[in-house]
Amino acid sequence: MKYWFLNLSLRERQMVVAAVVVTLLYLLFLLVWQPISDSYERNKKNVLTASETIRWMNKAAKEVKQLGGSNLVDSQTRGKGFILGVIDRSVRKAGLANVMKRVQPEGSTGVRIWFENATFDEFFKWLTAVEDKQGLIVNEINIEKTESTGLVNIRLYLES
Repeated sequence: MKYWFLNLSLRERQMVVAAVVVTLLYLLFLLVWQPISDSYERNKKNVLTASETIRWMNKAAKEVKQLGGSNLVDSQTRGKGFILGVIDRSVRKAGLANVMKRVQPEGSTGVRIWFENATFDEFFKWLTAVEDKQGLIVNEINIEKTESTGLVNIRLYLES
């Protein structure tokens, strides 16, 4: 290799040296500078996201303090888990758990529920309590009477 290089003319040697230097600089950029730069940008974006989250959490904490830590929940925080938890607790408390046949989340703020052979009066008391105390809204409801007096099959869609 040394013999080959020394047999080149002066101008060719200068071009080979320049090409080697440019190649080394390019490799240095690709293998060192670019990964560091990408990592820096990614970390910078993570810090901004974390800062926004902290600001939101501080704002939410102030709202909770203003509400006195009551059970009122901002409608933005009412997701699938909130609705499913409310439904599960309230149905059990109302004694309707054995007639609730299916629960299906819809989107992030809605749920479809099917009841079979439910006592109409108990169902209506439960629905009123869920609307009044938890702020859920009946968007759709379908009530069918059964052959037994006072028992109904119900399909409804609740939203927060």
